Amino acid sequence: MHSIWSQLCRIPERSYLPGNLETEVAVIGAGMAGILIASTLQEEGHQVVVLEANHIASGQTRNTTAKITSQHGMIYQNLVSTLGEDKARQYALANEAAIAAYKRQITMKGIDCDFEERCAYIYGSQVEPLQKEAETAARLGLPASFVKDISLSVPIPIAGAVKFQQQAQFHPLKFIQAISDKLTIYTHTTVRSVEADSLDTTHGKVKAEHIIFASHFPFINFPGMYFTKMHQERSYVLALDQALQVNGMFIGAEENSFSFRNYGKLLLLGGGNHRTGENTPGGRYTLLRRKAKEWFPNSREVAHWSAQDCITPDGVPYIGHYAPSQPNWYVATGFQKWGMTTSMVAALLL
Repeated sequence: MHSIWSQLCRIPERSYLPGNLETEVAVIGAGMAGILIASTLQEEGHQVVVLEANHIASGQTRNTTAKITSQHGMIYQNLVSTLGEDKARQYALANEAAIAAYKRQITMKGIDCDFEERCAYIYGSQVEPLQKEAETAARLGLPASFVKDISLSVPIPIAGAVKFQQQAQFHPLKFIQAISDKLTIYTHTTVRSVEADSLDTTHGKVKAEHIIFASHFPFINFPGMYFTKMHQERSYVLALDQALQVNGMFIGAEENSFSFRNYGKLLLLGGGNHRTGENTPGGRYTLLRRKAKEWFPNSREVAHWSAQDCITPDGVPYIGHYAPSQPNWYVATGFQKWGMTTSMVAALLL
C-alpha cells in the first residue's frame, strides 16, 4: 500500500534523458537528498542535472514519517564517548542548522507543505538514562531537557522523556514538488556505471565535472566499498483515522518501542523495526494492528507502508568525498532513520 504522502500528492512525471550531454554537476538520485543538494547548488549558480532511475521521490522519501529534527534517538551520549565532544557537537548543530534551513526555505518561498513546529520526545521507562541523554544534548547546544510528564495517552510504561523544542514535521512530497520545479531532472534514466567524469545511463552518456551519489545506497562498490560500511534496517508505519491526537513527535528509548506523530487528523503509529533479512517469521504489520486495536479500538487503518534505511557503524552519515581516488565524486548516504533532516545537512555541506 502507498504511504499517505504518495496518496495525497502526485509529483508530475519528467522525461528521460534525451541523449548525451555535459554539465557541471550531475546528481544521481531524485529523493529528498538529491533534490535538496541540486536545488542548493543551482541557487549558488552551478549548472546541475539530476538523474533518477524511477521517478521523483519514488524511494525512501515517500516512505518516511517526515520528521525534521535533531533528536535522533538516544545517540548523543554515545557520540560523545566514541567521537568526542567536538564532533558530537558538530553533528548536533549541523542538524539544528538543517531545521533552520527548512524553515527559512518554506517561509521565503511560500511553500505549502503542511509544515508544523512540534516538540520531539524520546520517552522511556527508566529515568536515569533519559536524564543523562538530556544533559548531554543540552551541553552540545541542543534545545533539550528532561521532562517527567508527557501528553501521550497510551498505556505503556513512561517514567519521563527527553524533550527537544522547536523541531518540525511536514508533508515531504509537497515540499519536494515545490523545490524540484525549476530543476533539470531526467527520470526513468538509470545510471549503469560511472568512470571518472562520465556516467553511462540507459538513455545516453553524461559528462560532469562533479558527480554526487545521492541514490540511497551507493551502487559503485569500488572505490568506496560502502557495502562493507553499512547495513539496512526496515521499519513499519500505520496511518490511523479516529485514533489519537498527540502534541508532538514521540519515539521510544528502548528496544521494541513505538513511535507516534499526527498528520492532520491521522495518527502515524510506527514500530516493528528489524535488520533487513532478519524477519523470516514476518508479522510486523500484525503487531502494529494488534496494538492499534488494543489502544485505539475505534480507529480505522487508512494506509500502511515501510521504509528501509542505511545504518552506519558509528551512527553518523557519510557526507563528503566518495573516495580519495575520485576527488570529483561525492556521496550522501547512511542517514539512519533521519533522512529528512540529514538530507538538508548534506545539501548545506556539499
